Amino acid sequence: MVTTVFRFIGLAVLYIAVGLPLAPSAFCADPDWFLLDESQESSFFYDRSGTTKPKEGVVRVRTRVVYTEQGKAEAVKALGAVPEAAKLYESRYIYDIDCSEREARLLAASHFDKSGGILKTVDLSAFTDWEYLPPMTRMAVVANETCGR
Repeated sequence: MVTTVFRFIGLAVLYIAVGLPLAPSAFCADPDWFLLDESQESSFFYDRSGTTKPKEGVVRVRTRVVYTEQGKAEAVKALGAVPEAAKLYESRYIYDIDCSEREARLLAASHFDKSGGILKTVDLSAFTDWEYLPPMTRMAVVANETCGR
């Protein structure tokens, strides 16, 4: 019993350390998805309740893209091998944003069907670099919203 509890705590700490999504009810409030942008392809949100500061000058944010039928077709092409891609409804991403440098780094991506079932989750933290956030992009808007907090 004690070993099981320690394993659970260890896994939870690992997930939090790398920024992988956990069930919101496990450790925090439900996401507060704030709509930032809509287009013919998708609606773009960020989680106002899920913003954290892993280190000085950096904020960690969760974003969500909900696809239209047109956007889903484009996303499936871009994402490549997503199991049951025809069921794709939304994608959620975890980014670190360096507020002073105006750069972001993608840490993880999860793709879901309409009922919330996970189609694919990928930890990208070992493979991504910091990238400049051009003004007026979706992630630049997220940086503007979160870096002042």
